[in-house]
Amino acid sequence: MPNEPWCDMAVSKWAADSGNADVVGKFAYCPEHVNWFRARGQWIGKNAPARRGDVVFYSWDGGPLADHVGLVVGDSDPGDDIETIEGNTSSGSSGSQGNGDGCYRRTRSRAYVLGFGRPAYAGSGPSRSRVTIGGLSYGYGAHGDHVTRVGRALVARGFGSHYTEGPGPDWSDADTASYAAFQRSLGYRGADADGIPGPDSLTALLGEIPGSNTTEDDDMPISIGEYNGTEHQLPRDQWVTVDVKGVDLVKNASAYNATVYLTLYAPAGATVQGRWYHQRKDGSRWDGPIVERLMTTGSSFVDFTHQGSISDGETARFEVTYGSVPNGDSRPAAITAARVRGVYWKADQ
Repeated sequence: MPNEPWCDMAVSKWAADSGNADVVGKFAYCPEHVNWFRARGQWIGKNAPARRGDVVFYSWDGGPLADHVGLVVGDSDPGDDIETIEGNTSSGSSGSQGNGDGCYRRTRSRAYVLGFGRPAYAGSGPSRSRVTIGGLSYGYGAHGDHVTRVGRALVARGFGSHYTEGPGPDWSDADTASYAAFQRSLGYRGADADGIPGPDSLTALLGEIPGSNTTEDDDMPISIGEYNGTEHQLPRDQWVTVDVKGVDLVKNASAYNATVYLTLYAPAGATVQGRWYHQRKDGSRWDGPIVERLMTTGSSFVDFTHQGSISDGETARFEVTYGSVPNGDSRPAAITAARVRGVYWKADQ
């Protein structure tokens, strides 16, 4: 595409030339490429461990849209600088970073990173990442009794087929493969099922986060983490309550802070509205503010965050409606995936 910024065209060409077009994508506009990875469950946060082969997206002004993209060429730990190759950039800080004169190797600060797309490359080996949760390490190379506890819990849940011995106190590829199978059983897909624990899945496996005293301190929040990958039609101009392992997204809580993430297919330019509401025992309800999101071409990834207090017996739910379609397009939209994440504080019993 002549006379256009070509950073994402470069990544797309490298993918095509190396036989990876299907898993990396073919794009010229960075925000659409970001939405493509998000829709596939392959979007990684900016401060996560970076892996060789990740597609890194930047936002120079810290905003929500990607301005530039490159290819990660070396692993790095959470928060560390990343090593990349990028097209349409400059060799140093004096030139344009997102519309430069060539293709260069760069070292970038995480301060400018929006996030990473993690393609499902053929023959990709198990993750060698490591995280710290509750003061304890999990992932390849982690060591301790807490690692043995995770392995034994996986075996007890029926996810022990990857072990030829153990499990033991040293985290191995067998632990990663077993944990990934457990994550998939919870509904996680793509990069969310890489076999490296997160707070939500670890709590689902063990009932607590070891080392955090979450079961001993009533003032500590409890994690929320549910996923629904079933497609649902979204008729025009009708409010639909979102089902993510049930419509009651928060219950038995005194307060919460949670976000609903939706992957939607709708005509570009259409408007989707969402709002949290509290369902009371007597059938009445309290409605939160309505938030609007504008749909992009193809799959859109939208989020709706709310925090509040819940009275005794209330539950927190979320609903969405679809309308204001350009050119009179009457086709229904579709929710292809729904996820809720956050924390809540348990109500007094």
